[in-house]
Amino acid sequence: MESYLTVCRILIKDFGKLVEQTTQAVKQRARALAAAAERPFVYVSSSQVSKEDLVRKIASKDNITQGLIAILSAVEPCHSFRVVGNRQTKMIELKVETRKCSHLYFYFEHPRFGFMHLRLQTWFPFQVNLCFNGRHWLGRMLDREGIAYQKKENTFLRIADLARAQQLMNQQLETDWPKELEAILNTVHPLNRQIRRPLGLKYYWSASDTEYASDIMFKDADCLARLYPPWVHHAMRSFSSTDVMRFLGHYVPTTTGKVWGQFDGEVISSAKRRPEGVRVKHTVNGNSLKFYDKQG
Repeated sequence: MESYLTVCRILIKDFGKLVEQTTQAVKQRARALAAAAERPFVYVSSSQVSKEDLVRKIASKDNITQGLIAILSAVEPCHSFRVVGNRQTKMIELKVETRKCSHLYFYFEHPRFGFMHLRLQTWFPFQVNLCFNGRHWLGRMLDREGIAYQKKENTFLRIADLARAQQLMNQQLETDWPKELEAILNTVHPLNRQIRRPLGLKYYWSASDTEYASDIMFKDADCLARLYPPWVHHAMRSFSSTDVMRFLGHYVPTTTGKVWGQFDGEVISSAKRRPEGVRVKHTVNGNSLKFYDKQG
């Protein structure tokens, strides 16, 4: 950041002015985007409010099937810069620390990816998070192919051509992510190129939270209902902590069957009845393996 200021010929003591000007410009562009699309710009005052539920209600009320649904604004924790004094050097400098700032959530019914959102931090370094769902994406692909399907929330109940659906899913693995993500970023945050220009910076894209799912479809709900309770019982009663660790890639010696003494993590197995169905979940240090009888 100090190198950035040097190139821009801005003193550290004037960093606050740069932040204020740039942040206001980013917010103004977002409001202009909402106004041009005639979509709402909504401030969310509480972390207890489900942003996705709020946006889905807006989409349903306004019958939005493609394009921008809404832009939400919320104050949330972030990593950003602050000007501090250094007692040793008697100089001021920039320090990275946890702060709070406004974040903008751009929710779309994207023509390719379906229901998705982009979260933009409005302070330097303008971190971006995008959230996609492969099933919503598959729905768009099936629509383009003219393949009939029945979908409830996040679950496909029926697909007319399962073989073709699998081929379409496989195509998702061949995505040029930097190209696709840059295109979305430039739509909602066009100032990013101007902000990056002084040091020739680029966004570095990485997967911060991922989930891979295998869906097994049953011909009728009664068949699954007969099989599912024994599976839940087996998953909770038959697997020890060491089994769960092996499932999630942790080495456990087969000779002793005991966990290394250096391991100080936590292994949890749980079964819960949730709105989507009965869920069994095995977790080791934040990584998990789970199954549902989704939608019966």
